[in-house]
Amino acid sequence: MNLILERHYSNCALPSSSKRQCSFWWKDILRLLDSFKGLAVTNVQDGVTCLFWEDLWLSKVQEFITPSCSHLQNLQISINKPRNAEGPESLFHLPLFYLAVQQLLEISQNLNVLPTSDEKDLWSYIWGSPFYSTSKAYTHLTGHLPVHPLYWRLRKSSCQNKHKVFFWLLLRDRLNTKELIRRRNMHLPSYDCACCTLDVEETLSHLFLTCSFAQVC
Repeated sequence: MNLILERHYSNCALPSSSKRQCSFWWKDILRLLDSFKGLAVTNVQDGVTCLFWEDLWLSKVQEFITPSCSHLQNLQISINKPRNAEGPESLFHLPLFYLAVQQLLEISQNLNVLPTSDEKDLWSYIWGSPFYSTSKAYTHLTGHLPVHPLYWRLRKSSCQNKHKVFFWLLLRDRLNTKELIRRRNMHLPSYDCACCTLDVEETLSHLFLTCSFAQVC
């Protein structure tokens, strides 16, 4: 999906500007647009495929740092339009209050820093490469979570994959014991362990540690 969005950004019109005319299949893909924008950064050239207000350029998103410039008549314009605009009246609802004018001057300075070129905008990812990486995208979207060393030992062990999956489910308390079924509000005639006659609920600790059948095994 990210590759499709990247190609669309590079070769076509802005997705947000053509959303109403696109197919239902493309509308489903556009639901990933916000996630893609969180991973993508633009090296602005002609400014046709980079949104002036919502996209990341010069390491900034104008929507977040200059909220007073919400006076824009159209929030979906690309960078090349304000760069070639004759005056603020063609882009903004007038009059502008003082803070908005100051922020407009700051944006003008940022636009002057951008290179002027007829080449297409270059899209890459925030990790500094034009190539998509599933692991890096996953890390960015989910963040870094501490992992218990036992999971790393399980992952690097030489046992079969089905055994790894089984013990991973065991450590995560995801095995379908009767106790788990009860917690999921599923009705059973009895939640006692079926492997012994102790009349004890079938929990993970009982099934693998205290059950008489398990001890014999």
